[in-house]
Amino acid sequence: MSDGIHLTSYHQAVKQWLTNNLPWLKLVDCYPETETALNTPCAFFAVSDWDRADSQPMNGQLGVTLNCEILAVLGMADAQYQLEVRNAAMAIGLKVEQSRFGLPIKPAMFVSAEPDAFQPELDEYAVWSIRFNQEIEVGEDAFKPEGLTPTTIRVGYSPDLGAQDDDKYEQVVPDA
Repeated sequence: MSDGIHLTSYHQAVKQWLTNNLPWLKLVDCYPETETALNTPCAFFAVSDWDRADSQPMNGQLGVTLNCEILAVLGMADAQYQLEVRNAAMAIGLKVEQSRFGLPIKPAMFVSAEPDAFQPELDEYAVWSIRFNQEIEVGEDAFKPEGLTPTTIRVGYSPDLGAQDDDKYEQVVPDA
């Protein structure tokens, strides 16, 4: 049996994707739980909550819509920090839209971007919140086949069977 997406795997995939696709970020982490000075610009990713998805997979798994947030954090030393944090939020929102973060899940849907003042540990920084939703499936797939999954499929058009007639078969799905 196969497990659906686990939140730990999802967090790691999003963090890695942000690191790979937004190289100007000096730090990408989950949840702003640091007590040291931040090397900015940086981003913090969090899954705020989730709801039951409108469509369910009907395979024993549960479809959920994750409500996610990325905090874009910039220092205030630059005279243009308000403009720069907005530009960072816009860039992150554009990148996140329709992204799957390298996972077999539905594309992310950008929801909003706005100033964030709800993180007291980040009061010394300019912070914007970028919100997006993404549907995933969690739990075990009750119908996933067990054992080996075929990687090559061949079709024979002749009634001859067996290894001696192997050349009479045509491969219809390429080897994986």
